[in-house]
Amino acid sequence: MEKVKSLLLLERPDMSYEPPTSPTVTSPSSLSSPEAFLMAPAGVNPPAASPSPVANVPESVRNPVLSSDPGAILDELTATVAGAYGAILASVDGFSIARSSSVVNQPAHSAMLAAAVGLSHQLVAMGGGRELRQLVVEHDTGFLLIWPVGGKRVLAVLTAASVDQRHLREFVQARASWLSGETS
Repeated sequence: MEKVKSLLLLERPDMSYEPPTSPTVTSPSSLSSPEAFLMAPAGVNPPAASPSPVANVPESVRNPVLSSDPGAILDELTATVAGAYGAILASVDGFSIARSSSVVNQPAHSAMLAAAVGLSHQLVAMGGGRELRQLVVEHDTGFLLIWPVGGKRVLAVLTAASVDQRHLREFVQARASWLSGETS
């Protein structure tokens, strides 16, 4: 687990994760289309999450110990981190591993994430660094936050501009071994 945290590069001694007591989930009926998450035209905000009772959230999402399914973890992320509305887990060679149910399955997305991380590693080296910690793409309606997870995976999270990035990092750090595929 320590190896995974160090590879994820999100470990900070002053950070700990405590899940919110009342998660919200985006209702499928509130989404105009799945493509709205990744293909929204400039100036269009991502759909707002509509609160729903915790009872509607599957047990595997409310209790991550019950699920080692990366898709369920990504759904939990979007349900519990305010401002996070989509997540994709891909291999560094561009293949899709999992996605939150709020994101349309497009093979090109995983390939683009892998290419962006590969290019970012080269840019880090050009800048004199040794390790890529995080790639942030800030746009007019929010962020696309990308992290190398372990040595073979990439995690991307689509967020609103108001997302609490610290809370998001704590969530990912707490589930790093599951997301990296290096659980024992």
